[in-house]
Amino acid sequence: MHTELATLGAALCQPGAAPPGIHHDLTARAAQTIVTLPAGGFGYRMRDVAAEAGGVTQKSLLPLPNGETLIERIIRLYAAAGFREFLTLVNHEGQAVERAVGDGSRWDVSVTYSYDPEPTGSGRTGALVHALRAGHLRRGVPIVVHNADCHIFGYAGSFPLDLLAAHLDAVAAGAVVTLAAVEGSPYPFTGMQIRNGRVAAVEMYPFIPVPTHAGITILEPAALDTIESRAAASQKNFEADLFPLWAAEGALAAMVVRHEQWVAVDDRKAYRNFCLAVAGESRV
Repeated sequence: MHTELATLGAALCQPGAAPPGIHHDLTARAAQTIVTLPAGGFGYRMRDVAAEAGGVTQKSLLPLPNGETLIERIIRLYAAAGFREFLTLVNHEGQAVERAVGDGSRWDVSVTYSYDPEPTGSGRTGALVHALRAGHLRRGVPIVVHNADCHIFGYAGSFPLDLLAAHLDAVAAGAVVTLAAVEGSPYPFTGMQIRNGRVAAVEMYPFIPVPTHAGITILEPAALDTIESRAAASQKNFEADLFPLWAAEGALAAMVVRHEQWVAVDDRKAYRNFCLAVAGESRV
């Protein structure tokens, strides 16, 4: 089983070497890039966890052991990297998010809010298009879309700046979008290999080396134009709708981080493990 999975991993994940000799003024670029935080989901899978966390009804506001919430941790990390402008895409319990996060002054940044006009939510595509058309997002400006429940931890250096540098390298080579990905993830069940009706090998939670989007993406203005132009046919999720298109055009780049440095806080176990990781960071 290990041999087959290793062969699959080698075929599917080839990060490539960073191009040499490219210099970017990352501080200036960060200040010119808007960090967009989708935080409008209804979080049905986390409702029981939210109830235990003091009645929180918006997943992005789940508390962490260091005193922050999920969304506040992301803002702090990008603010420390020099990003100054943040737009939060809200719907369900949007006012609770706005009350908790405020205007960003405690991080010396600006945080504004775009409320999805659809009560049931229009997805990330609709929320982005609404923000563009309502003037909450300035046209002609690159953006980072970082889902509030997707977190990088245990990363040496500045993940936001490394992602920005990878994106600028990719743009110089013709890309319009750069996503953060992990090289794979553990299978959540008992894995096995079956031959001729007999189980030949068994492994608990084997690592499946299929690269996975980490819920973090940088988009150039041209990519936002494409999202807006195709909004009527969108599946509410620009990743599902447009990643295949950009990939076919060779315009979709990827920065790969280790799978153990990423968590999607979308169930009780993930939230508990992430809280333990944050507590460990706080003790360092």
